[in-house]
Amino acid sequence: MGTAASVSFAEMTFLMQQMPSYQTYRSLEEAATAERTFRHALGAMLKECGDRLLSIAERTALILTAEQEVMLGNLVERIASIFRRLDREGAICLVGDCEATIAELEEIDTRLILLIEEALFLVRNLGLNPQSSRWFQRQAPLLSRDLAAFSEAAEERNYLLGLGWESEFSWHGRG
Repeated sequence: MGTAASVSFAEMTFLMQQMPSYQTYRSLEEAATAERTFRHALGAMLKECGDRLLSIAERTALILTAEQEVMLGNLVERIASIFRRLDREGAICLVGDCEATIAELEEIDTRLILLIEEALFLVRNLGLNPQSSRWFQRQAPLLSRDLAAFSEAAEERNYLLGLGWESEFSWHGRG
């Protein structure tokens, strides 16, 4: 992630304020509410990425190559798959040692914020010059990589929180 700050101060502040404070949860309901709030904040920023990609595709349909249209479609589909992971419901039950799990969750949350920041930066660059094939050659693969990393981190988060059917099995990064 080699980009400078691209999300406005207000956006970044809002997102950081939505980060869960795991050690202060007093009940499962409080944890579920905080999780939902953070996931919705991440989802709102992802929605902006998807909306921008779709608006570029609609606005420039006549000048995009078939390959570029497919690439935009794939990026939007990656965002849709992340939404499915962010929408995972269930009772929150931290996996393993609580202190170690909380530390991992905090690291993942920070990583998610950095990934969403870079994704917004890359998508906003496309909006500046939609005809540029350079964006599709250089930045679209970076956005795809970031979205894949975001999706993986979201699923790892789900596992650590005990959410979803995937959490019934060992996360591939754990033994």
